[in-house]
Amino acid sequence: MYQSLPRRGCQADDRRLASALHGAQGPALLCAHGEYPRGYARYSAATMEQTVDVMDWAYGKGIQIILHANGEGASDMLIAAVYATTKKYGPADHRPVIIHGQFLCEAEADAFRRRDTVASLFPIHTFYRGDWHRDHTVGPELVDNISPTGCLVNRGMKFSRHHDASVALPNSMRFLDATVTRRVRSGDIIGPAERVDVMAALKAMRI
Repeated sequence: MYQSLPRRGCQADDRRLASALHGAQGPALLCAHGEYPRGYARYSAATMEQTVDVMDWAYGKGIQIILHANGEGASDMLIAAVYATTKKYGPADHRPVIIHGQFLCEAEADAFRRRDTVASLFPIHTFYRGDWHRDHTVGPELVDNISPTGCLVNRGMKFSRHHDASVALPNSMRFLDATVTRRVRSGDIIGPAERVDVMAALKAMRI
């Protein structure tokens, strides 16, 4: 069975992931909290084989690919697929894009940096759903890693942002505030280490 990476201080190796993830499926979380049954880990949106196939198709045709990967299990699958296709076609300016990247751990960020993967994160989700994730889904241990912008900035990585409309309606000032303060609707701060300065947030919006 697929095992997620340890959360903090882990040393992700995308070659190890390419081997370990053979046949693995779906987004995954290390633990469930609140309303989820004990042992719940994932739902499957695509198999590992399907993920590699679509990446192979894009790399083979020189097409940039944009993939939705929500949950660290899905991020691990994307890392493995990028490694496998880069190994096949060689390094080039592919710049694959990960959409959402919720709950990325530091080792996964390192792996994306090695493979020039661009993250389009969803920090406004922190404001709208931070309380809910803390109390009903992933719990207080993992909730800090929602759209970890600070983790990417500290590694010199560029990131963009999206509103995921109509999940969250376009609101640039709300996005800016959520990225800089990470304050949720209850007033709590979710992931204080993931806050970035105003200029970094503006660049994610405009550049």
